[in-house]
Amino acid sequence: MISRNFLPLIVATFTLQGCTSTSGLRPEFDAPRVIERFGNSTKTPDWVNSDNPLYIEKNDVVYVNAMTMSGDARPEACNNAAGNVGRSQILRQIKENMTVSGQISEISSSSDPAVESLLAFLSQGTLSGVKMMGRYWERREESDASGQRVLRLHCSAKIGIARQLLEQQMLKAMGDSGSGNSEIRRRLLDAQKSFLDSIAEPSLRTSSPVVVDVAAEPQNSLE
Repeated sequence: MISRNFLPLIVATFTLQGCTSTSGLRPEFDAPRVIERFGNSTKTPDWVNSDNPLYIEKNDVVYVNAMTMSGDARPEACNNAAGNVGRSQILRQIKENMTVSGQISEISSSSDPAVESLLAFLSQGTLSGVKMMGRYWERREESDASGQRVLRLHCSAKIGIARQLLEQQMLKAMGDSGSGNSEIRRRLLDAQKSFLDSIAEPSLRTSSPVVVDVAAEPQNSLE
């Protein structure tokens, strides 16, 4: 039989052990749950989850940019912000991919003005003629770093520019064709075409620039 004098000690011991084991537990992260979707959609569009955010679709160079905001943010503001950021990312993605693939690494060692001008444009330039091709957003309930459930707004913007228009602006960025080394200029054009062909479907790869009637296409411009 347990003496009454020992009961408080036993209760205190179990309480201490319980607190110690509970404090060592890791937070639980439950799966995200979609609360609301753009246009009452029943599922997320395939283009939102594309493995490669930069690709060619028909005659357009397309970039998909995603953004996350707090759950009380306006979807229109989130989509517009994603589109504006994506617009500046198209050129940077082209430069990064061409550099990583080695297509301009050797050429960029040259001090030719065409190289310097093109790299400056790819790093800091602004494209004209960019259009919004798709919008999507969804409000999700998900776990934060501590395991607490929070509401967040996830949005994606699908923006694009006609390949011919992009090539024209990159060509213009190289400067006057009469200055600099003509061989370096030719290699830059070849590297540019090679990269764009590499992100296109086989049926869209051509030996000459794609001819597109830009004026005839509907423009939902970001400008």
